[in-house]
Amino acid sequence: MDGQSGKTMQSLPDTLSSLKGFNKYLTPGWIESVSHILKELTPTKPQKVMEEDAQNVFECHDTELDIKVAKIQDEMVSLGAQLKQKTLQKRESLNNYLDLKGSIRVFCRMRPFNHEESYSSRTMFTLDESNVFLKVAETKTKQYKFDKVFDPCSTQGDVFSEVEPVIKSAIDGYNVCIFAYGQTGSGKTYTMEGKPKDLGVIPRGIQVLFDRASESNSRFQFTFSMLEIYMGNLRDLLVPGSKTNGLKNVPSLSIKTDPDGGIEIENLVAVTVNNFQEVKRLYGVGTRLRSTASTMANSTSSRSHCLIRISLTSFDAPERKKARNKIWMIDLGGSERLVKTKATGKRLKEGKAINLSLSALGDVIDALQTKKPHVPYRNSKLTQVLRDSLGGKNKEGRFLKGVRTDGQ
Repeated sequence: MDGQSGKTMQSLPDTLSSLKGFNKYLTPGWIESVSHILKELTPTKPQKVMEEDAQNVFECHDTELDIKVAKIQDEMVSLGAQLKQKTLQKRESLNNYLDLKGSIRVFCRMRPFNHEESYSSRTMFTLDESNVFLKVAETKTKQYKFDKVFDPCSTQGDVFSEVEPVIKSAIDGYNVCIFAYGQTGSGKTYTMEGKPKDLGVIPRGIQVLFDRASESNSRFQFTFSMLEIYMGNLRDLLVPGSKTNGLKNVPSLSIKTDPDGGIEIENLVAVTVNNFQEVKRLYGVGTRLRSTASTMANSTSSRSHCLIRISLTSFDAPERKKARNKIWMIDLGGSERLVKTKATGKRLKEGKAINLSLSALGDVIDALQTKKPHVPYRNSKLTQVLRDSLGGKNKEGRFLKGVRTDGQ
């Protein structure tokens, strides 16, 4: 070793000590490289000192890093507790809001008049935010009161803004039921389904469910089911043969009650879905299989009740109302008057079946609103299916619209 090398070796301990102030830039690789260089040189006392100093720098770095990590972990625990508290407060506020609004809410939507309707019919009613006044005679007017009235200029967004809080409560573990009710040809499908660039309640609601779940700290599993009630029979709309073959060679759907009073539909297909696009594809399949036909009142009249069910299961949210719950979004078949539809044969039988089930649903809603001791759920398949989403302490939503035609 020459004199210059010796001087360098003697100065290395001081150099290492001077680097301690920059220990945040040191890495295990740097220490290892220095140690390797030292081992290549003749072992001397300064070399040992340098190795010890290098190790001390690394240990000092580790200690400071551990302190910072522990501090960050404590802050995360504190923020997590605050977030949980805020979430609980938000959930409580939402449920209090819904309780004040009422567990059963009835909305009315008035559609714009089309060119075929006479001017006289356009002057038969007036409305405000919660009332519709119908002129039934020259000097006589009937008043109909609703929780909310949407005028003919209302948008899909206006309607959904009133429905959205009820849908959000499904994330909190409540069963929810939202449906459109009205005469055939009134455009219930428009309000519930909408158009590709003007989405209705169903697609907007499903998107909100996924968005709300992603914002939650809990982990959710969603399943999608779609069925129709046609002529008093349940038919799975996710099973292609259910329409072409009727009920032949297709598993029969039966309504069961579980030990907790919940309603289950045996053999109903439930597909696990992870995002809105997957639901959209399944919804498209089911819609194409739904029973429709032409009548004098509507060229594409729905001849059945179409029911979409989203089931939610949470694995790590003990504060929810229930670990597993569901939301029904339903496009009901329209009520019909023979004088308007001119239906005969099969169309007439379909109309009668729809009217009977709608009458049964009306009886159930009336019994719930007036708190009658007996609620006649058994009078139709429709009310049997919806039993645990209409009664009890669930957040039910009854969505009653006026009339609206597609394209307007």
